Amino acid sequence: MTNRSRRARRAFKTFFLGLFATIALLWGANHLIGVEWTSLLRWLGISVLALGMVIFCAGVSVFLYQKFLKPRR
Repeated sequence: MTNRSRRARRAFKTFFLGLFATIALLWGANHLIGVEWTSLLRWLGISVLALGMVIFCAGVSVFLYQKFLKPRR
């Protein structure tokens, strides 16, 4: 087994476990606590948009730093 396939398998496992945990959290909130699916999916969408916005702002910040503030050699 190569190092690359081990890394890819570990990344897939992490993605799958995160997805499974998210689904379990949503199911538990709906089934055990009684939160409506529409509310859960709305808040999940808002969370994904907020995370995307944070990632975008970080990318813009790094770009601006490298473009204008980083000393050139």
